[in-house]
Formats: sequence, structure tokens, C-alpha cells
Amino acid sequence: MDQKLKYFVYSQNSLNTFKSCPLKFKYKYIDNINWKFDGVESRDYYEGLKSGSEFHLLCERYFKNIPIGENISEEFKLWIEKIKNIIEIDDSKIYLPEYEVRIKIGQNYLTAKYDLVIIDENSIEIWDWKTESQNSSYKNIESRMQTIVYMYLAKEVIQKIYNMDIPIENIRMKYFRLKIDNSPITIKYTNEKYMISKSLIENYINNISNLNFDETIQKNKKHCKYCEFNKLCNNETINYDMIDENFDYEMIEEDD
Repeated sequence: MDQKLKYFVYSQNSLNTFKSCPLKFKYKYIDNINWKFDGVESRDYYEGLKSGSEFHLLCERYFKNIPIGENISEEFKLWIEKIKNIIEIDDSKIYLPEYEVRIKIGQNYLTAKYDLVIIDENSIEIWDWKTESQNSSYKNIESRMQTIVYMYLAKEVIQKIYNMDIPIENIRMKYFRLKIDNSPITIKYTNEKYMISKSLIENYINNISNLNFDETIQKNKKHCKYCEFNKLCNNETINYDMIDENFDYEMIEEDD
């Protein structure tokens, strides 16, 4: 095991990075390279990241019952109204915006930070706000690493924190793509999905832990045009329209 990974805290981002390209994982998490290309073509990408972060903060304030203020963009006002129309505040439920949990797996930890968790007496809802325009199929959303990790930790950690023993089918994840949808995409959980997720997560962490990063790590060439390290690896233009930490490699295979 690389010493930098001895007590590494994994997340859906780091697991998805390894899944998409082991060399990219090495750059980001072993070599600690923060690659930011300062060019005109990257401006919209970084502005989009900033905008998404600002909107998540706005949602956190709303669900913590903190005034969100009036000086917000028309687009943000529209998105907030969409959320208000879908999620009706109920005093009998628990609302946890920007909620972080973690679990120990071997020597390492797996963590997730949820945009919003809603806990009822017999259910857990995970909400994730998507502010980009990227569209994808239900199949890809269901199988993306974010879904796998978030739903697994909801079952393993959240229900234990709140001393719940709920039916697994009452755990749901809702992706709300605010630019392109008026209602969320709902992913349901099953015991079969849970067992597959548990095995998948443990296998990824085990494989990463046992990989010798001092040796030559092969890059995934199919992923290069979607990667922020494309300029570094190949001296080729970065496709900022496609860069996304949650981007799943299955989408590339389908396109091919």
C-alpha cells in the first residue's frame, strides 16, 4: 500500500476517479496535482463550479430556516421555487442539508456529503441538486458511483445514527436536475442493490490499496477528452463541457 493511502478517506469522487482512469487517480490523490488550466475556454467551466457552490449554500440556508436574502439571480430564484414546489416542509420530518457521514472500511474511511437528507419515521430520502445541463439516462444515474456510495452509506450509517430500522425499499435517492427537469429522478433501493454496492465499494478500496503506484500506471485513453489532465497527459485541448466529477465511464461506452 502506498503510504499516502494508509488512512485515506475515500469518497464517491475518488472512487469514480479510479474507475474512470487509474492514472488520473495517481495524479490527484498520490501526486497531489491540482491541475487548473487558465484559459478563455475554461472560464465557463470554473464559473459553473462557483455558481453551483453558491446555489448549494443557498439551499443549505433555506433548509436551516435561515433567510436567503433578496439579492440572488433570477435563475437561482427559479430553482429555489422548483424545490419549494416539490419539497413541502413538514415539521414532523428531519431536514439535514450539507450532511456528512463516514464509515470505516479496513484501515480507511468512506465518506459522503449529502446536499439534503430528509428523515421520516419510516424512510430516508437523499436529495442531490444538479445545476449543470448534462443529461443522462436513468440507467447511468442509477449505476453512477455517487448513487452507489450515497445509498450504501444511508443504509449503513444514517439509519444507525438515528436508531432506525427501516425497510430497505424506503431508502430513496432523488436527483433534481434543476436546469432541465421540473421534478426529480428517483432511484429506489433494494437488498440486492445494497449487497452489490457493498461488494463493489470494498473491492475498489482493496484494489486501490494493493496497487503499486510506483510502477507505470496505464491511462484510460477513452476518458482523456473528458479529463482535466488531458492537457498535462497528451498536450491536447480539454473538453470543459464534459468535465464532471460525477461523470461515469459507462456513458462513454454507450456513446462508442
